[in-house]
Amino acid sequence: MGVWLISAMDRMEDMPTTMIRQLAAPDAAAFSALRREVTADDPVPMGLTLEEELTRPLGGFREQLSFPEPNAAFGAFIGSELVGTAAIAWTSKFASSRHKVTLWGTFVSPRYRRRGLARALVARAIARARANGVRRINLTVFLPNEPALQLYQSLGFVVCGAEPEAVRIGDTYHDGQFMSLLLNAD
Repeated sequence: MGVWLISAMDRMEDMPTTMIRQLAAPDAAAFSALRREVTADDPVPMGLTLEEELTRPLGGFREQLSFPEPNAAFGAFIGSELVGTAAIAWTSKFASSRHKVTLWGTFVSPRYRRRGLARALVARAIARARANGVRRINLTVFLPNEPALQLYQSLGFVVCGAEPEAVRIGDTYHDGQFMSLLLNAD
């Protein structure tokens, strides 16, 4: 499983030591609370309204955080508080699709943004994928979300398509931008 410690020397100048570790079922309440905080701040990146988020039961999050290895959700903790997450999931159990994963659930508390947490979490997810022989990581960003696009592009992800009107928040439709990172070009 492994724990990564991030210190002020790792770009998070004004923050105490941050721990990144794999999340599990007991983290479901903290995961749900963080999702609600992020969605209340801006529902577009999450792809659903706060009202929709509030209907999601803890049992669903417990199950999601318990998916079998090599699936993994990672959390960044400051003290005992979960302040950011990123996860990878194999979308199929069949060998024909085991070369790719989906990066999902990348979000950081508005109180801790612009400090390198998302980058550290995504790097941890990429490392997990690479360690499991993954060739490609795919993701979707709901637009507008320029900070996410910049982060992913800086890590080597490229735009590979879009879904027009992927989600509707209130009376506004938001496109989904597909991005992909090729890890192993063998």
